[in-house]
This record gives sequence, structure tokens and C-alpha cells, in this order.
Amino acid sequence: MEQQTRVAIVTPVYPPYRGGIGTVAAHDAEQLREHGCTVEIFTPAYKKQSAKEASITRLQPFYSWGNGAVLLDLLFALKGFDVVHLHYPFFGSDILAAFACRLWNIPFVVTYHMKPKARGILGATFFVYRTILQPFIFSAAHSVLVSSDDYADAQNVKHRNRRVLPFGVDVKRFTPGDRVAARLHFGLTNERPVIIFVGGLDAAHYFKGLDVLLRAFAMMKTYAQLLIIGDGNCRADFEQIAAGLGIAGRVRFAGSIASESLPLAYQSADVHVLPSIDRSEAFGIVTEEAMATGIPSIVSDLPGVRTLVIEEKTGLRVLPGDASKLVEALDRLCGDLEFRVNCGKNARKFAEENFSDSVLSHRLLEIYAAARRSS
Repeated sequence: MEQQTRVAIVTPVYPPYRGGIGTVAAHDAEQLREHGCTVEIFTPAYKKQSAKEASITRLQPFYSWGNGAVLLDLLFALKGFDVVHLHYPFFGSDILAAFACRLWNIPFVVTYHMKPKARGILGATFFVYRTILQPFIFSAAHSVLVSSDDYADAQNVKHRNRRVLPFGVDVKRFTPGDRVAARLHFGLTNERPVIIFVGGLDAAHYFKGLDVLLRAFAMMKTYAQLLIIGDGNCRADFEQIAAGLGIAGRVRFAGSIASESLPLAYQSADVHVLPSIDRSEAFGIVTEEAMATGIPSIVSDLPGVRTLVIEEKTGLRVLPGDASKLVEALDRLCGDLEFRVNCGKNARKFAEENFSDSVLSHRLLEIYAAARRSS
């Protein structure tokens, strides 16, 4: 793909907002720029005034709800780009991006992140969206990218050119380091194993299963420490749960931390946990980051998520929402040093071979080039 290709990335969220979709979009943008592409991010401005940022256009929504927004300005803002890459779902603006690409004859690529779940009126709205609007969005796309066939098949994601492209991780940035220094930074003791959870603590990330982890942690036979990275409007509720379980003294709520400190957080830990409770969790970038750091993971046995862990080799899988099974997995990894270390070494190797940027960024560029050739 020639240099200076102009790529528009359309995403519902973007840093400093913490969330998987925004993290992937930012990561893609960084990698594309390193390959000589010119990248512009289009995302909502959820505040009346947003600081000016290079290569980021924060559009004022005509209407917004949650992480959905109608960005009418997209129709003309996307004109002139060589490729438009949509991170889906982006309720309200994904349809506008698809229409703009048809209007201006721009190659269109979609990354399918997840199938949102809800009950009541919101659930009915999601159903209508999937059955009526999603087919139009996908029909406009040259390629629909999925993190794994496992998840895509489970969600019945179909497209004439469905491609598997896992989300990448910087294996040079996330790497094993000085565990003692890292623990000192986060106020953790070096005498006990450290379990790490990384995720949003807001209502939108209810599916992360932190409450399940807290209950399991309280039942462990092995005396350990729990480091929680993330923040949100439910943090006080989780802190109250920890207090009620009598584990507040062993749980460190570190809140949102600077991006440059995130590798240090993983380096402080012995075990990573992704205890998601339903299929709203489609992959697990945090698990990739933990693997690259050389620590084993315990993940829920969910489509997509389970593909990140080789059972008994890089970590363990547990039934979603089953605190008792999670206790068994935590006690095993925290209590068996040799098993834990071997899983960590295998996890690092697995990340290097399957999720490194050097491999995945070239595949994304090839997908863009194919989309341009067919337009």
C-alpha cells in the first residue's frame, strides 16, 4: 500500500475514554501512521467544548445516548479519504458512515467488535438495528473484520468477505519487567501473589464480571492481593462489595492510570483475570496485554474470549459467572509457582507469535489495498 494513504477511522469512543473499541481504534491509528498513512479520527465530542487535538475530529452530535451518537457532519467530513474504517457498533453514525462511503465511492472496511445485549425497549431497539440497519452497513463494506471466527460464528456475523484480524498488542511495550519495583509503585507487598483486573467500572461495562471476581477472591484459600485498574460510576458500589466481603484491606482500587503506567501494572501481577459474564465480551485486549507481559490469564469460557487462552498452557478457562470455579482457578495459579511461571512463559510466546503488531498491521494494510483495488 503506497504511503500517504488517507485513512478515516470512525469510532464511537476514543481515548482518554477507557474502552476496548477506542483502544483498538487508537492502536490501529498509531500503527498505520508508522507505515506512512495519514490518519484522521472521527468520534463524538461528548462535551460542549473539546480540546483541539492533532488528527482527531470530535464532532458535535445532533443527538446522543450512551456511546451512540448521530454525527450528521460525517456525511461531508469523510469525502476525499482513500479508505474509511468503521469500528462497529457505533449506533447512529455507523449508518451515516456507510451512506457516505456509497455517496462518495470510498472503500469501506468495518471491524465488528461485539453484539450489544440489553433487555426491554433497548433490547428491542438493538434487534431492529441488527435486522434492518446492519445488513445495509455490511453491504456497503468491502470487508468485515472479526477478532475470531469463534465469536463471529457464535453471533452469526456473515459477510461475503469476512476476515479474521485479531486486535494487536505492542509486545515491546508490554513485556516482563521488575516486579518488585512495579509492586512498590502500586503500594503492593512483595510477599503475596497479585491478581490483576483491568476494565471499566461503569454501567456500560457491567459484563466485565468484577463482582464475581470479588466474591471469588473472598473465598480463596491462598492469601493474595487484588489490583483493580479502571474507574467509572460503579466504583463506589464495587468498593462497598469489597468492604462487605471483608477484603477491602487486600484490594487496591487504583482507578484510571496513565497509559504509560499500564505496562507497569501488569508487571506487578502474577495472574490476570477476565471474568466476563456474557457474550458482550467478544475478545479481551487486556488478556493480550497480560500475555505479552508474561503472566497467565484466567478467562471466561465465552466465544472469542476463550481463543486467547490455551487451557493448561497459558492459563485457565472458567464458566462465566461461576465464582466457585473461579476460586479453584485462582487458588491453582496463585498456589502453584511452577505451573504459574510456565504458563506465563508460554503466554508471552503465544502473544509474540499471534498478536504482535508487526504481523497484524501488515495484514490490515493488505485489506485496505484490496478494498481500494475493488472500488
